Amino acid sequence: MSDPSSETPAQQHRSGGVDTFQGLIVAFAMAMAFRGFVLEGFVIPTGSMAPTLLGQHIRVRSDASGYAYTADGGSVFDNGAPPTARAPLVDPMVTRQFAMGETELGNLRAQVVGGDRVLVLKYVPWIFQPKRWDVVVFKNPPDPIGDSQNYIKRMVGMPSQSLLLVDGDVFTGAQDAAPDALRIERKPEMIQRAIWQPLWANDWVPVDLKKLESVWRRPWPGAAFAPAGENKSAWVAGDTRVWKWPTANATQLAWSAQNFPVTDWNAYNVWRRPAEFPMSDIRATAALEFDQPEKATASFVLNTRGLCITAAVSNATKSIDVTVQTAGAATESARTLAQGHATLSSEQKFLDIEFWHVDQAVWLFVNGVKELCIPYEFTNAGTTPEMRLVASGIDPARYRNDPVSTKPAGIQSMMWNFSGSPVTVRNMKIDRDLYYQPGVLLPGNQTPTNGSMILGKAFATDIDDPARLGPTDYLMLGDNSSASRDGRFWGRPHPILQRVIGFENPFVVPQELIVGKAWCVYFPATYPLATGLEMQDPSAKSPNIVPNFGSLRFIR
Repeated sequence: MSDPSSETPAQQHRSGGVDTFQGLIVAFAMAMAFRGFVLEGFVIPTGSMAPTLLGQHIRVRSDASGYAYTADGGSVFDNGAPPTARAPLVDPMVTRQFAMGETELGNLRAQVVGGDRVLVLKYVPWIFQPKRWDVVVFKNPPDPIGDSQNYIKRMVGMPSQSLLLVDGDVFTGAQDAAPDALRIERKPEMIQRAIWQPLWANDWVPVDLKKLESVWRRPWPGAAFAPAGENKSAWVAGDTRVWKWPTANATQLAWSAQNFPVTDWNAYNVWRRPAEFPMSDIRATAALEFDQPEKATASFVLNTRGLCITAAVSNATKSIDVTVQTAGAATESARTLAQGHATLSSEQKFLDIEFWHVDQAVWLFVNGVKELCIPYEFTNAGTTPEMRLVASGIDPARYRNDPVSTKPAGIQSMMWNFSGSPVTVRNMKIDRDLYYQPGVLLPGNQTPTNGSMILGKAFATDIDDPARLGPTDYLMLGDNSSASRDGRFWGRPHPILQRVIGFENPFVVPQELIVGKAWCVYFPATYPLATGLEMQDPSAKSPNIVPNFGSLRFIR
């Protein structure tokens, strides 16, 4: 063995250089192996998963209330309109009925920033397997080798199952199950919390109401909840963020369905204007402060889909109750479908109530604690997809003929009820669940070179013909259902898949094409230094160099 002290400086330099080079080769090999088998980065190009994940987008902030949201940047290029064409600016928290103003498309195009950058944790056979509701990166079956080969969607359909999308929800069963044997698939709490989409919040109110009304040349329609019942004028509310009821008498705040319809509208699609579907899966929250907590009672009542759902919290009886009843009719009395009870440990001066109606279940959280989760069915044997259609106000015969134009009824009413104490109400919000729309198959959504066009209803939306998934097939859908080119519409896969892996099933993704689960947004979109979140003159714009680090997040 040579003595390093006997080497010349030149020899020591060459030896150190070789060691460094070898170390770099090893590090590069390890990095490539890690990228190939464990973790890989991708950029989100489009808004099919919005607002869970953002493609090219524009950050919009309303001058009317200060509310900020992201809107699809691709839509301002798609129609080929000149830069001088005008586009409306909307504040969904004030109203969607009237625009707050307008701006030129050229201005919007100059504000477009790139999509989120995500890390994907690759699936390892027998160790880390795909699960329903995962957000997944995969090779696009109609175009697995082209420019659009990498897609990202939510995994909704699993192998060896049948599946239907009805009234926005997912019904599943065995692979050979008849349509009336399918039952609703409910999301776990962690997933559900991640995918709520905002509809309204009373923290966002007009800053200068007189100025806004002068722009509209009409009065503001008011907040989404309005005082109702006797002596409703005693409420101190209007355009403020804090609403007060000064007496112990019973009172109500009722939802204004005309001014704020509950649909699957998504602010991200503000310049696309896709079809909207009324829906009933919502989250309602409110923070309450009682002057006389020992006598106070609060409840939330939702009337929808032929049901009356009541969630009540009473300090007077220290009880928490949820009841789901049919609305009843002239020829049929109301039936109780489900109910639950819990106990308050002590009277509460402050109550933070969170009510969910989602996937045919009612959840109730009080002061951040899940008190009740009550699933319900329309019959003892369960709820079939056709029962759900009928409950949503849809004639199945008409739906079979035209599922796109035959839309469900909206929420009939929802309201907060208070009694027993003066109350101050803050932080009222309404959010909505995902809603998977029905559709029809169009040649424009399919690749002609892959084979003959498939026509008819979109995959998994024909109530007489559920989607049937093979033992290694998955169905992928976008969270932004009204603007997602996903498994409902793809048609036939690329012929190369038949030659290489023997796969030829339309609309689904074989296990061989799945890359992995989207794990986190590690580098959100960058924003200009000069403009921040505001829409300003594009000539004042500086380079996009500032990442929105507040959007770093795990993906659910």
